[in-house]
Amino acid sequence: MSSTPQCKHARRHSETLPDAESPQPVWLRSWCLTWTLISGAFALVWLILRSGPRPNRMAYPCQQAALSTAILAFGAPVVSTVVTARRGLAAGLRRPAGIAVAAIGLTLAAGTWAYLSRANEPGQAMLPSVDYVAEVFHVSECPQDSIGARFVGVDNLITLMGREGTRFYESASESLTAGPDGIIAADDTVVIKINYQWDQRGGTNVDVLRGLIQRVVDHPDTFAGEIVVCENSQFNSINNFDRPLNNAQDYSLSPHDVVVEYQNLGYTISHYDWTVRRFTSVGEYSEGNMTDGYIVHDYDALLHGRVSYPKFRTSYGTYVSLRYGLWDTSSETYDRDHLKFVNIPVLKSHSATYGATACVKHYMGTVTRELSTNSHSAIRWGVLGALLGEIQLADLNLLDCIWINANPHDGPWTTYNGATRRDELVASVDPVALDIWAVKNILIPAFIANGYSPPWPYPSADPDNPNSSFRLYLDQSMDEILAAGYEVTNDLDQIHTESWNGAGDSDGDSDVDLMDFADAIDCLTDPGTPAGAGCDVFDFDGDSDVDMHDYAEFQLAFTGPGLH
Repeated sequence: MSSTPQCKHARRHSETLPDAESPQPVWLRSWCLTWTLISGAFALVWLILRSGPRPNRMAYPCQQAALSTAILAFGAPVVSTVVTARRGLAAGLRRPAGIAVAAIGLTLAAGTWAYLSRANEPGQAMLPSVDYVAEVFHVSECPQDSIGARFVGVDNLITLMGREGTRFYESASESLTAGPDGIIAADDTVVIKINYQWDQRGGTNVDVLRGLIQRVVDHPDTFAGEIVVCENSQFNSINNFDRPLNNAQDYSLSPHDVVVEYQNLGYTISHYDWTVRRFTSVGEYSEGNMTDGYIVHDYDALLHGRVSYPKFRTSYGTYVSLRYGLWDTSSETYDRDHLKFVNIPVLKSHSATYGATACVKHYMGTVTRELSTNSHSAIRWGVLGALLGEIQLADLNLLDCIWINANPHDGPWTTYNGATRRDELVASVDPVALDIWAVKNILIPAFIANGYSPPWPYPSADPDNPNSSFRLYLDQSMDEILAAGYEVTNDLDQIHTESWNGAGDSDGDSDVDLMDFADAIDCLTDPGTPAGAGCDVFDFDGDSDVDMHDYAEFQLAFTGPGLH
């Protein structure tokens, strides 16, 4: 904070003239000092509230600016104290007010130093804004078989999101699923992060992946962008995304097969294995480095590791920095707006270390664990949250809960026989809210249904215990994300969930329109009279009839023609 011209003028004359002869009134000097201290106090309060128990947040520009303001504001009294001490105690006693101000400055400065010297303590996560509400979208009873390339569960999810105002497509033409505030534009480059570290049911469901890609290329403005399926499998071989044992209805259907399918249809789509770049440390494109590899930050003692993220050139020559966006070699500028990131993890127990895997833990397949990053161990301290603070939150998290690992003694690997079928999908922009909601409402109930009652074994996935392995890394990750300025929450009371099981959609096109209405009329019965064959889709309350109670629910579910 710089002094005003009047403050400088007052200070200059006060240094050359005796107090009694100073042409500046005393009130002006007091006014300058008072407002300097007030501004410093406000900066210090903001700094402490914003940075909370994590001093490493001081690396953020806003925190550094606030600290500079506070230091400048209180530095003068501190210096005055030192000068007073050197001139003699008697001289200092002639100005009691000055000594008092200097003492306050010293106290606040000492407090700031103590704050910055604090070690990080687990379980002291920041709190989200009291008025923040996370939107979570949940679909259940997803049909097991795809319809061509379509996966009805994905379609239902996009419809549900649209009904609640979150549109999948960015478009000037508004519809149930499209609008100017939509997620994916027709000319975007869409990076889809899947889990392909483990075979069988341990990785992302390939039917879900294909269903999502189909939705992207079905953009109402005609998709002319690019799609890249990506993964870093740490120590396992991805084998060109083409293993024989995949998480799909047809075990042989691999992500590679899906990419080739859409390439043959003329779309610009490819996959990229970040695993092969995990030993390569590189600089950004803006620094003149065009090599594929990992940007690796300095070691952060509070995170117990180093943040890292990939930059790479796709098969079609597009340069992608996961932090800054698409690099234009002609203008030498980044375009972050046209890079979209979709995170598709699979929900499962993680008995090896962290209790549960969902959206946040899935980013272990984005960073490198090599190059002295200590990434896997640093998850517990929030390194993946710090990563999200760097590259920003995914534009959409789509949590695959078709098959899950519902055994607290197993995972993250998941065999065909060891998996539990749930036929659910959950989506949100908030990865923390999605994780705690899904673990609480899908994973833990599945544990219990499979005969595994609490107390859960270590490492625990218990979402209600802030000291469980799952909560420790989730809360620390939330802490880092909040510090970076993004709103997320682990408070179930701050999560608004909308669920749909496809009820009312008799023709399976993921909307509820007049075609479905005609079928609903044919299915109407008196209360207590069982509905006919094929009418269960209109039995909203599950009492085996389709009466006026169900008709009222049908009206609420009505969307009009949507996706098709």
